[in-house]
Amino acid sequence: MSFMTWFIYALALAPNSAGQPAGENGRIRRDVPHDLDVIVYDAEVTSATRVREAVEWVDEAGKLVGIATEDVLLLPTSLAPRALLNETEAKDVTTPQCTKTLLLPPNKGPSSENRHDRISAPARLNELMTASNTASSGTTEATEHTETLSASSDGKKAASRRFGVSYTPYRADQGCKSQGDIDNDFKRMAGSYSIIRIYGTDCNQVSMVYSAAKAHGMKLFLGIWNPSSLQEEANKIIAAVNGNWDVVDTVSIGNELVNNGKASPPELMSFISQARSVLRAAGYDGPVVAVDTFTAVLAHPKLCDESDYCAINAHAFFDGSVLPSQSGRWLYNTISGVRSAISDRNKKIVVTETGWPTKGASNGVAVPSLENQKIALQSIEEQFRGSPESIILFSAFNDLWKKKEMETFNADQFWGIEGAISACDEYLVEA
Repeated sequence: MSFMTWFIYALALAPNSAGQPAGENGRIRRDVPHDLDVIVYDAEVTSATRVREAVEWVDEAGKLVGIATEDVLLLPTSLAPRALLNETEAKDVTTPQCTKTLLLPPNKGPSSENRHDRISAPARLNELMTASNTASSGTTEATEHTETLSASSDGKKAASRRFGVSYTPYRADQGCKSQGDIDNDFKRMAGSYSIIRIYGTDCNQVSMVYSAAKAHGMKLFLGIWNPSSLQEEANKIIAAVNGNWDVVDTVSIGNELVNNGKASPPELMSFISQARSVLRAAGYDGPVVAVDTFTAVLAHPKLCDESDYCAINAHAFFDGSVLPSQSGRWLYNTISGVRSAISDRNKKIVVTETGWPTKGASNGVAVPSLENQKIALQSIEEQFRGSPESIILFSAFNDLWKKKEMETFNADQFWGIEGAISACDEYLVEA
């Protein structure tokens, strides 16, 4: 097989802009994981297959920086994004197709001989959209699942038929928001979103958010942030809910733990099972899920098997080849690609983060701006008009407590929809 039939990218490297609480200081810095998967689109492959291959890692100039044996996920070329297919027709796979450089981790071992000799892979910090631009047939038709494209007859959505949105309870100075701050935020979100997603249990956030959500008739997507303190965080949720689980739609375990190298797939699946047992004993009978990037799920479909539904983070912005106006179709195709990889093709899939930043550095053709965010969200809304409850947008307000990092194109603070700023942070806005 010639190298020209391989379209290769490093997996699980692009953070999805969701900085969340961790540890005593309540903040976490995302680090590039050391254990990377590589996706290969192979014309001779008909279904997802995992192999061990020798990979040549090259920098942006195409210069060899190291060789290592890697886990390689083989996917059919029918799932490759159109932009990648078009580009590869004119370029050798060793031609740089990246926006940032990843050096080969020093702990990688020497290469081994295998049937494909060596694969040249550009080190890349963008997420890869691994679905085709044509709708799947049979059981993979999105119209048979939650991500239907059909619009309601009158164009109006009931409260339970609105998009969800993510939310964090931190002030710009990294302090905790008060109940008054949160009440004000929820008052602004009420009427626009059906589900509010939070990520952890610090800052007494579950109790305060629960109170605000109940007052405005909204549902909550709660989170146990750190599985190492699973029982402690579960107890905080149980105490805050106090037996009334009607407001709780879902409880998640971690956020992108596999993608960030913080947990192995078997460990995360065990955490899901443990959390489900604890929560069931407390009277909660709703979904318990693991949330990870779509690339992590493609590499490890069993993450969806253990979850009560498949929960993925997917941002077109990190692809680097997707225009804002293409965000909805990109997301649709991404979901279709995930569905083709998981064992139960009828399983519910919910996108737990998707959005577009308003400020930051450009990533290829993906340019942060208020206008581009508006275009991207409009594209997503039009694509998922028939199933808005399967999409959680990112995010309700600018997260000014986060740090700017070039790994995420200096955009982490600026994913708030319409550039919204929480009232408690408005003093930072220049007149």
